Amino acid sequence: MIWIALFVTLSLWWLFTGLALISAHQNPPVKSLLFMVSTAVACVCLFYLPNISADTSVAGVFVGFLFALLIWAWLELMFLMGIVTGPNKSLAPPGLGVGQKFKMALATMIYHEVVVIAVIGLTLLLSGDQPANQIVFFVLLLLWLMRCSTKLNLFFGVRHFNNSWLPERHKHVASYISVGKNSALMVPSASLAALFSVLLFSRGFATEDPSIALNLFLLAWVATLAAVEHVFLMYRVGEEALWRWAVKSE
Repeated sequence: MIWIALFVTLSLWWLFTGLALISAHQNPPVKSLLFMVSTAVACVCLFYLPNISADTSVAGVFVGFLFALLIWAWLELMFLMGIVTGPNKSLAPPGLGVGQKFKMALATMIYHEVVVIAVIGLTLLLSGDQPANQIVFFVLLLLWLMRCSTKLNLFFGVRHFNNSWLPERHKHVASYISVGKNSALMVPSASLAALFSVLLFSRGFATEDPSIALNLFLLAWVATLAAVEHVFLMYRVGEEALWRWAVKSE
């Protein structure tokens, strides 16, 4: 079960990341169409979420995991396409103190963060009072927490970041990213993600229920990929090659 979970997680992570990059770098009419399609898909996922939350089968876990990634992809496109971002659209002025710069950086995305939290809360609400299968909620929560860690590290300092992945409309966001040296937050945050994945793996091996084990293994691999993404920020490892097919100039 653990290797099936790895294959599914790795494949969908690679595919959905690439599709998000392709979609975000299209011309405006195409982007609008793609976002409408992704919105419709996300709505379908949310509509059927109560059914998935009551399904404890292995198939139900896999479908729930797919639902979570489709909803997350929609949320990512919402920001990358500039649908929901924040009130600050300007470059970081030189000479800003850390506190003021952090406020301005947060203002580039605060509306989107509120929407993400609201959607995660909605998935919990739609799951019912005693959901048997909470894979959608936990995957989204984990992805959001790991993304928050990534954003904090980007602000305080990373050794490597690929600016070409940002669409032109978000080039001002790059001015709030500190590139050159890893901050003191980087190693602890990556280590925490790795430790969490180890704990999930151990719980997965300890259970005899295949559906619960699959739940835990999928979450563990998501946490592992989050730790790997932190490593991408710490060192230049050539990860651009994974999605070279997806990044096109606008």
